[in-house]
Amino acid sequence: MNKLEQETIINFNEAEATASVYTHNAALIRKLEALADSRPDEAKRERSYPDGGREYIILKRWVKVNASRILTDEQKASIAARFKRA
Repeated sequence: MNKLEQETIINFNEAEATASVYTHNAALIRKLEALADSRPDEAKRERSYPDGGREYIILKRWVKVNASRILTDEQKASIAARFKRA
């Protein structure tokens, strides 16, 4: 599969407390595998596909969308100065 075909699909509805996650993303697979190992009642392995995709069932409340902060040039300079001191 080429990179364009390697999707991540998160699917849930308003009636159920769980979400289905289908992904080819290696970092997300590692995170979901760790959750399935440490919290088997809340994160379950569903299927592995021959093309490398994996499917998991997780709690819907774990699905988040986080936008990064918008920093001014002054804030960026301040953060850079702190990193240089450290």
